[in-house]
Amino acid sequence: MTTTPPPRPTAPARTSASPAALQRVRGALLGLAAGDALGATLEFMAPEEIRARHGVHTEITGGGPFGWRPGQGTDDTDLTIAVARTYAEGYQLPTLAEHFLRWYRGRPRDIGRMTESSLKRIARGEEPLAAGAAALVAAGGGGAGNGSLMRALPTGLARAHPPTCSRESVEISAVTHADPRCVHACVAYTAIVSALIDGAPARAALRAGCDAVPPVRHREVDAALATPAATRLDSLPTSGYVIHSLATAVWALQQSAPLGDLLVAVVNRGDDADTTGAITGGLLGARDGADAVPDRWVHTLEYAPEIDRLAPALLALRDRPPAILDQEDRGEGA
Repeated sequence: MTTTPPPRPTAPARTSASPAALQRVRGALLGLAAGDALGATLEFMAPEEIRARHGVHTEITGGGPFGWRPGQGTDDTDLTIAVARTYAEGYQLPTLAEHFLRWYRGRPRDIGRMTESSLKRIARGEEPLAAGAAALVAAGGGGAGNGSLMRALPTGLARAHPPTCSRESVEISAVTHADPRCVHACVAYTAIVSALIDGAPARAALRAGCDAVPPVRHREVDAALATPAATRLDSLPTSGYVIHSLATAVWALQQSAPLGDLLVAVVNRGDDADTTGAITGGLLGARDGADAVPDRWVHTLEYAPEIDRLAPALLALRDRPPAILDQEDRGEGA
């Protein structure tokens, strides 16, 4: 399995936040991992092909084009856990880059084009944000994939202070995906997640996502955030385009069906099924909590034990005063 090493020991997590919030943080991480693993079997397939081969795919069985083990994380979960470990250790951009490089040097079997281009530059010694900007230029401005949105979740879990959440989501996206559509999608997504962890209903959380995006924004991000609840799922593309992934997750968040049913419906749309499932699962898990993720899926997930360790550490970070966070971001903390 292509993973980064376990995090260094950290101070015990504070548990001043509510048990319900902890369940939502854990649910977000488990929902993302479950959506990823469930969808990995169906990646690159068309809905018609899925129906012919699987009927309705409802279980985490592995396989797919990269031959995953049941419950193994793809790049979606691997890099999300890398970001979560970075927060647990004390967020710093160089620490984040090192976690990404450890994963990259493990020769992952599935890696996105922009992610590979940026990490190759960082491995040669370029600064992380400069590498992301250079990769975008090299791509001719066509780097609006969902490769940073798929790993954005931990920022919304660890940061309750909106400016800090936005600033760090911008930075983490821009390491590999500096296109404004990617950056603004991550800003909105993490704001939605943070509001859900605080117990906001879906509609209020979506408003928080809209409010977090800078005034100068891409109209396609606004359109994705405004995806109507009444939209037919089969009219929503599930490609690797960041706007498609965001719109599908926003649609799912507004539905009243159980988390498991929604994830099954989304991944059975195929195409970039694992990443769409991961992004959607993160929002649904933050909304509904860990108990909403089917036990039969959780017991299969290889990252489940580490998620149990990371969730309280991430939740504890939400209590950190903004001034302390600013000091840590500048490398002035203890």
